[in-house]
Amino acid sequence: MAEKVLKGITCPACAGELDLREGVKTFNCKYCGTLLLTKGVDGVVKYYVPRKIQRNIAIQNMFNWLGKGLAKARGLKNQSKLDDAFLVYIPYWRVRADVIGWVFGKERRTQTVNGRTTTYYVDVERKIQKPFDRTFAACDVAELGVRKVNLAGDEMRPINFEELQSEGMLFNIISSEKEVTDIAKSQFVEEAVNSVKVDQITFQHNDLVRPNVSIVYYPLWVVRYVFQGRTYQVVVDGEDGSVCYGKAPGNNLYRAVAGIFGTAVGSFLVTFFGIFGIVGDSDSAEAALVMYAFALIFGIIIMLWGYKKFRYGGEVEEGTGIVAPPKKGFFGGKNVNNLKSMASVGNVVDVASIASSILRR
Repeated sequence: MAEKVLKGITCPACAGELDLREGVKTFNCKYCGTLLLTKGVDGVVKYYVPRKIQRNIAIQNMFNWLGKGLAKARGLKNQSKLDDAFLVYIPYWRVRADVIGWVFGKERRTQTVNGRTTTYYVDVERKIQKPFDRTFAACDVAELGVRKVNLAGDEMRPINFEELQSEGMLFNIISSEKEVTDIAKSQFVEEAVNSVKVDQITFQHNDLVRPNVSIVYYPLWVVRYVFQGRTYQVVVDGEDGSVCYGKAPGNNLYRAVAGIFGTAVGSFLVTFFGIFGIVGDSDSAEAALVMYAFALIFGIIIMLWGYKKFRYGGEVEEGTGIVAPPKKGFFGGKNVNNLKSMASVGNVVDVASIASSILRR
């Protein structure tokens, strides 16, 4: 990623204009040699991303989004009417850091001998060295829905509150640097450890090095429209014009078709392939059971997909700023990654082997 340079900064000693590389904490003025410390209000450096998208372009992008996808209501783009469109600058914490450490544990492996698959574990050690660059909302964005923004390649300038207030609405910061640092560290460490893919962790040591925290005010266009007497909202990125968050009424026909299709195909996979496991001869019993195990898994997945489309398809939410909640499993809300040792392809093969041996008797 290209290194960003901040312009428009003046030396407080000689008033010379300086160019500052982003992330630099201390530097010397190139004119008078004074040692300077970069520090924003409340100890956090603040920047802003200049707006590039005009109001009419944001409205056009909103209508283009309304016309895309089968899940949205039919005629949504043509029948919707613009209600309001205004610019806001939302503060986001930007946290950059590296996670460095080691993870010791056991890695799960399988081997097949004479048609029988067994599982065993080997001791492994994994080195962690992973960089992170992420944004977190510094104010309440529940109404807007944009919990993160993409700063890659964006121009950033030193904060100018008067200029921002003259362009649009400015939101206040309500969270602290310590709060966001703790949240970021927890997420960074968890993702770094999961990336090394150790099945059973016995020991780990991780450090967050070179942390850098700043505030970035980001431009967002809030566009509201009316469809069939109800008001909906779409948030458009003020820098690149993409839809950060959009809500639209769902297509009831699509919901019904998805629900019926998911149930029908899922039931077919679950029941049809089971016939081969029951009526097949002893020579093909193991292969049939393995096939049925996979068909059962895919059938359940398809049925769940159809159910979700039917159950939650009344409104459609899409956007680059949406952060998905942590996924929960079926056992006490545990994460899916923690269930690898309980259900895997290797275990399915083991079950198939045992079942086929029973059928041969």
